[in-house]
Amino acid sequence: IGAAGVGALAAPSLIRPASAQTSTLNVWSYSGFVTDEFRRKFEAETGITVNLRLVSDQGEQFNLMVAEGGRHSADIVCVAGHRFYQFVDAGLLEPVDLDRLSNWSQVEEEYAVAHWVSRRGRIWGVPLVVVTTGLIYNTEAMEAPESLAVMFDPANAGRTSYQIQDFFPLVMNYLGFDGSARAYAHDHAIAQRAVDATRDFLIEHKDKVRRYYDAATEVQQLLVNGDVTVAAGSSGPAAQLILDGFPAGYVIPREGGLAYAYGFNIAAGAANMDNAYTFLNALLASPENGAAIVRSTGFNSAIKGVEPLLSDAERAVLALSADERARLSWVDVETAAFIFDLIDTAAEEIRAA
Repeated sequence: IGAAGVGALAAPSLIRPASAQTSTLNVWSYSGFVTDEFRRKFEAETGITVNLRLVSDQGEQFNLMVAEGGRHSADIVCVAGHRFYQFVDAGLLEPVDLDRLSNWSQVEEEYAVAHWVSRRGRIWGVPLVVVTTGLIYNTEAMEAPESLAVMFDPANAGRTSYQIQDFFPLVMNYLGFDGSARAYAHDHAIAQRAVDATRDFLIEHKDKVRRYYDAATEVQQLLVNGDVTVAAGSSGPAAQLILDGFPAGYVIPREGGLAYAYGFNIAAGAANMDNAYTFLNALLASPENGAAIVRSTGFNSAIKGVEPLLSDAERAVLALSADERARLSWVDVETAAFIFDLIDTAAEEIRAA
């Protein structure tokens, strides 16, 4: 699955930093967040070499940072909005200094002031893209599914796929529990019972699953190869498939979907702090950068002025109906602080069952 048209957009002129600890910057990123065009332009105009390491799993990234014992090899990491509380509470991130991030005003206001970018009264990351989770399906193999029930239908045995942790809250909703966990914020014992029941349900229906995937490219390949006909997944992989001409559809089922943001965060005590702020300011400097990220990831942008730069086809693929948007719920950072710990444990139990 290829990114469409990224190279056609040039990054704006960048300002060379007055000083930097070294001439390098170490970035851990999901695929598509740092486009080749932006990287080349940034390196040419600042003299800073960007060492890019691609990641695909939040848990793995967290464990790697913890294992480094405070001597982080990364200056910038890519943390999901519903997971950054773990990194903050473990002391792995540096709060954002808005006095040094002069282009913070380029972040769409609704995201710049959202509760999930803050914790303990500080801002901890720069949101770049907005992600939703729903169902991706092959339009030639089935009609648009209305409910998560399609994932557990015996007719689809061995023809479904999902990433367990991302799918889990949706299944909690499907079973009548509160996938956001807000209702359980003051009674973790009830939350545990809801998680246990959901875990047992997913174990019961393991025969429906072709594969538990980790990276977005995996679920795309499963659909393209015809291994699965429907999968739980995020809006980005679905949009990329559609724009690449594959007969895919994407819907938010009636039980609802989740919304959250991905962005860049500065590692605590980053060795190349000056370079990190130079990089983030450059990334926010122009909506063209935001549009390039949209095209390479398939996600909506959190940077101002991006939508007019997209084609009609791109805007259509990224759009959700009013009813679907109403079924989305933003992940609550405060309740996520306990519910995702429970879900992580349940996920391992599901894999081992």
